[in-house]
Amino acid sequence: MSSMMKILEKVSGLAVAPVSSDTDKQNDILCQELPFKVLEYPTGSKHNGWIIPHNWEVLKAEIKKDGKLIYDGKKHPLGVIGLSEPFSGTVSLSELKKHLYFFEKSPEDIVYHCDQYYKPYKKLWGFSVPYNLYKTLTAGDYDVELITLHTEGRMKVLEYTLQGKSPKTIIFNAHNCHAAQINDGPAGYAVLVEVMKKLSQQSTKYSYRLIIAPEHIGTVFYLASLKPKEIDNFKLGIFMEMVGNDNEFALQQSFTGESYIDKIAHHILKFDAASYWSDTFRKIVGNDESVWEAPGYEVPMISLSRCEPKTLYPQYHLSSDTVDIIKPEKLEETVDVTMAMIDVIEKNCYLKRKFTGLIALSNPQYDLYISPGSDPSIKNEALADQAKWSELMNYLPRYFDESISILDIAIKHDLPFRQVYAYLLKFKEKGLVEFIEKDLF
Repeated sequence: MSSMMKILEKVSGLAVAPVSSDTDKQNDILCQELPFKVLEYPTGSKHNGWIIPHNWEVLKAEIKKDGKLIYDGKKHPLGVIGLSEPFSGTVSLSELKKHLYFFEKSPEDIVYHCDQYYKPYKKLWGFSVPYNLYKTLTAGDYDVELITLHTEGRMKVLEYTLQGKSPKTIIFNAHNCHAAQINDGPAGYAVLVEVMKKLSQQSTKYSYRLIIAPEHIGTVFYLASLKPKEIDNFKLGIFMEMVGNDNEFALQQSFTGESYIDKIAHHILKFDAASYWSDTFRKIVGNDESVWEAPGYEVPMISLSRCEPKTLYPQYHLSSDTVDIIKPEKLEETVDVTMAMIDVIEKNCYLKRKFTGLIALSNPQYDLYISPGSDPSIKNEALADQAKWSELMNYLPRYFDESISILDIAIKHDLPFRQVYAYLLKFKEKGLVEFIEKDLF
């Protein structure tokens, strides 16, 4: 079992919330994987209308009729709606139904109801129940005993930074507050933990920071706590969730759709992913990208998931979002494409010519000519379309004027960045060009 799957197994079934004892257990598990810095924010704190909800626990959640137990909301972490108020009393069927939540299209599932975490002032009580149970309820009186605790606590945000040669920082973000959900949340942070482990084994040009926090609320208060100078170093980012299910990649673009990370993501997914689809900002799924892109921060943030158009995925916000729907190979593929994006970020540069005139690429002195049917720059890798390489060789000399980056060359000629980079590296080794570092983002 991969380390990512082990993480998902460990956090499976936890009753996490923005603030809860199970959220602390989850954070402890993650801190065993990476030396996270744990930042804390007191419940009740307010910022721009956002409120950190209280620590919330369910002690008892029973619905009875004529002394017979009809439903026990404690048996599943989703059985009581998030941040439910306590309630004890006898109610009619019509009144009870006002406090029952279900998803008719998936009648055996329990739905994840999270609205009050973002609106703690609503102070509602309720249960999430399978629709199959809901439709069997008959007229009469029901005894409800719902005991919940709302106490002061501290919301935790996990931060892990790998310092590169440059203070320019790439942000990775995932949320950790959806009770008993595995693809929605944990799959994203499991992949990003693995990515950071791999990055920690190498020296990097840029800095990288992973933030794992309650959705929206965590990022809102995290960014509000930072000094503007630190935020100024946040240059681009990737939000990740729902990447373990058996769908193709879904790339949600940044606010402009034209940022550097958009360009990189489209290019890598085109060549490295089995397939993918894309849409504009917030058109696929809504998450913390809206916080990072907010006025005053404006960090270009794409979202990578495996959502289906309109429906996301069948188990979304349901009790069936478990480890059983996770495909380990999909997690591995997500790590691979993320590392490929980082490879572009780290290696992309401009080219400066160190010769005059036309170089005979086929001369053994240079040995840079790509003849039909072979690609001497790439070993053990299938050659991309020969016509594209032939055109590239004709165009390359004019690209050595520091006016176009290697990524833009690869995009223009519809060739994989890694192959074009490997080919141009041979020009550098022959003393024909210099790799020039310029501001790319």
